[in-house]
Parts: sequence; structure tokens; C-alpha cells
Amino acid sequence: MHSYVDLYFTPETIPPLEISKRLSDVAGLSFIIGPHDLAFEWKTEEEFHFRITKIHSALKGTGVLYRVETVPQGPAFIDPLPWPSPLPRNNAIHPVY
Repeated sequence: MHSYVDLYFTPETIPPLEISKRLSDVAGLSFIIGPHDLAFEWKTEEEFHFRITKIHSALKGTGVLYRVETVPQGPAFIDPLPWPSPLPRNNAIHPVY
């Protein structure tokens, strides 16, 4: 199964970059590109509870709200891309020069 986490920030919450560090350090997650902020896979209910507990611990006291959506692997599943995504490197020449 795949679960997605959406985070909701306000001006009173800890800044998003600090949240990103907390989620990486505590829950082993990083932001992704797409309609959701985080994604993780799990196979057993224990794995799901472990990950959600880590996410909750990382966000506790930050003022950030979160929502979890779980989908089976199938048409609703979107393979997440890491954020920030690596930029392609090329030696582009400006058309005016």
C-alpha cells in the first residue's frame, strides 16, 4: 500500500525547511514533487503504525497540520519524485549571443 501525507502550514508554524529536516531526521521521509508533500510504502499494519507514529512525533509541537491518504497500487498510484528534483545539466547557449 502507498500512503501520501499532505502538510498544512500557517505563518505561526515552524518554517517548511525546518519541517523537512525534522521529517528526514525522525521519520526518514523527504518532500516529493506532485499533489502530495510526502509518500511512503508499507505492507503490514505494524509498518503503517510505525511510520505514522514517526511522522506524528516529527510534527508534534510545530503547529503543522497533516492529512494521510492511502491508496492501493493501481490506477490511483503515482510514483513519487524526490524534491527538489535534480536539474538537467547542459551547456545551453543563450540565443542572443
